[in-house]
Amino acid sequence: MEKVYTGKTKDVYKLNDEEYLLKFKDDVTGNDGVFDPGANSVGLTMEGAGHQAVAMTKFFYEKLNDKGLTTHFVSADLDKNEAVVKKAEVFGEGVEVIVRYYAVGSFIRRYGKYIENGTKIDPYVEITLKDDDK
Repeated sequence: MEKVYTGKTKDVYKLNDEEYLLKFKDDVTGNDGVFDPGANSVGLTMEGAGHQAVAMTKFFYEKLNDKGLTTHFVSADLDKNEAVVKKAEVFGEGVEVIVRYYAVGSFIRRYGKYIENGTKIDPYVEITLKDDDK
């Protein structure tokens, strides 16, 4: 397999002209060993993070596919922390869907004036354009 991309939380390999393999890692964002989901660099490793990420990916994309929505998701192997996806054209630098249960990371940097860091919140979904500099 040809590795085509190394990211903070997963590596991407080309399987063939139409499909790619995503290998989810246990690396998480933060600084100096402190977890920060809004950071732009890997700060530490948390055992099981890759498994949880691929499990959530599988869950949500299967729900979308079951509803008849076209996605790039093909399959996932939870034992290997891997997912197979169809080749897709990225919009801009990409789109991120962030589900928050706690006020942390970039959320707290934006709204920390109004809520204490680490406060449990009702599930909150953010859909943003990927822009690590911002």
